[in-house]
Amino acid sequence: DADLEKELERLNEVLKKDFDAKVKEGEEEIDKNFMNFKARAERLEEREKHIKYLAGKARIGGDWELVNTEGKLEGSEQLKGNWLLLYFGFTHCPDICPDEIEKMVKVVDILDAKPDKEKIPIKPIFISVDPERDTIERVKEYCAEFSPKLKGFTGSVEQVNKVAKTFRVYHSQGPRTGKDKNDYIVDHTVITYLIDPDGLFHDYYGQTRTAEEIANIIEMKVLKYRAKNRKSILGF
Repeated sequence: DADLEKELERLNEVLKKDFDAKVKEGEEEIDKNFMNFKARAERLEEREKHIKYLAGKARIGGDWELVNTEGKLEGSEQLKGNWLLLYFGFTHCPDICPDEIEKMVKVVDILDAKPDKEKIPIKPIFISVDPERDTIERVKEYCAEFSPKLKGFTGSVEQVNKVAKTFRVYHSQGPRTGKDKNDYIVDHTVITYLIDPDGLFHDYYGQTRTAEEIANIIEMKVLKYRAKNRKSILGF
């Protein structure tokens, strides 16, 4: 009987070890499956975010071409490789446009003052939404009042409307007052757009943002953009 009890204890111990091993193996398999599921879920979530991001970008911006202050056609294709700040306005604007353009130029000055290795190749761009009055010469003189860095663009009514539509910029000529037919205001969207070196819409800033805030945001955007591009080049 004693021998039988010992044998039963031995068998129970073997069965227990075998059972524990199976349980552990099952737990490890569950953990592995869970981690695989979690990784797949994270990848799907990341992919969904990326699709939404691309969809958002697709709704604003794109290829564009206008007449620069040298009277030549120029646009997104020629400006690729640089970060751009785009502002749509008109040269007869009494207050908002000058304030926003000064702020845009200040943002560029802040970023240009960074050490060489931290510098961001960025250009401020003014696009007129008043082609009737904003001739090439008028836009050239207007931009020179703010900074030699500021590039100005105008064009025909059709050209300007096409670019405004590309960036979802609303603009409407107000009623003409008095005897002077050129005395009118243009109501328009007051937003500064950030375009990346690939020519794609990247961000936008309203009137409430200060130059310092915008410069800080752009620095972070550029760091993320560069890190993402490095990963793409390395195949990560």
